[in-house]
Amino acid sequence: MELIIPLLTIIFGALSAYLKANEKIRNSSIKYITEAEELYKDVSKAGGQKFSWVVDTLYNFIPRPLRIIFTKSCIEKIVQSTFNGIEAYAKTQMDKAVDKYFENIENKNLLKRQENDDVG
Repeated sequence: MELIIPLLTIIFGALSAYLKANEKIRNSSIKYITEAEELYKDVSKAGGQKFSWVVDTLYNFIPRPLRIIFTKSCIEKIVQSTFNGIEAYAKTQMDKAVDKYFENIENKNLLKRQENDDVG
């Protein structure tokens, strides 16, 4: 029992540090994805460069002891997951905007038809 409590404390402490760092990396990845878009806005076909820049930037902020857990591969997965989430959200918002645009056009056309029917 004397060995179990310190061992559990270490495990839960490491898990807590991992979850906190993971959340910080995920939140920071949004910021750096946006920065990469701005940095490479004049470069065509720069997707790979932007991705590498974001991964390298995030990886350099990770304290060396945590790099055992947060490898570059892990950072790449977090960045890709974050990007996929942003992309899905943007697509949803774009779909809503397009639907609303066509709905407005349809309503305007309906009003014009009603006006023409009232005049004629």
